[in-house]
Amino acid sequence: MVLASKIECPTSNIQHPTFNIHTYGGDVSPILTIVNSLLSPPLARWDGLHLALDLDHLERYLEGLLSTREELRDLTLTGAGDALAAEVTVVWKGIPARVALELAEIRLRHRHLGFRMRNPRALGGIPVPRSAIEFGLKALDSPLLSVFVGEGILVVDLRQWLPEELVLEIVTVQGTSRSLHVWFGPGFLRNLPGKGPALLPSSTTAS
Repeated sequence: MVLASKIECPTSNIQHPTFNIHTYGGDVSPILTIVNSLLSPPLARWDGLHLALDLDHLERYLEGLLSTREELRDLTLTGAGDALAAEVTVVWKGIPARVALELAEIRLRHRHLGFRMRNPRALGGIPVPRSAIEFGLKALDSPLLSVFVGEGILVVDLRQWLPEELVLEIVTVQGTSRSLHVWFGPGFLRNLPGKGPALLPSSTTAS
C-alpha cells in the first residue's frame, strides 16, 4: 500500500509529493524514502521505458555471487507470467534439497528492489512453509537483503549499483521462458552520477 502526502516548499507555492511505502502488516518498508524535491529541471527525463533481461546472463551473474555461499548453489531462473520462478539447491546440515518459489509483485522504489515470495515448494511439488524460506534468507545475514518475516517480502538494496541521481520505478513485469521484460514508469536523471555543481577553488578570493 502506498500512502502519498504533500509538503510545501517554503520558497514557493509548489507542492512536492512524498511516498511512504508500507507492508500489509503495517511495518514501514526499508524502501521508505522521502522524494527530494526538484527546484530545477533534471538533466534527462522519460515517460516510459521497456527493458528485456536475458535470464541466462542473469543466472550466471547470480551464480557468481552465490559461489561464496556453501548453503546455496545451482540457481535457475524462468519467467512465469508476472513473476520470476527460481529454483536453488539448499544445503541444510549437510543435506541438499532442491527448493523452488516464485518472486512476484516485482517493484523498484528508491533504488530498492522488492519481491513477494509465492508458492514455495520442494522438488516434487511438496509445499514448504514460507517462514522456513524467510528465516533461511535472514540467516544469510547479507547487508543487501531485508526480509519481512510473516509477510513474504524480500527487499534487495541496489544503492551501490544505482546512482542517487537516478529516479527509476518498475510499473509491471512479464516473464517468458528465458527472458524477463520490465516496464518502467516516468523517471529522470537529476545529474551525471557523482557530478554536483561546480565550486570555486578554496583559494579563490573575491576582488
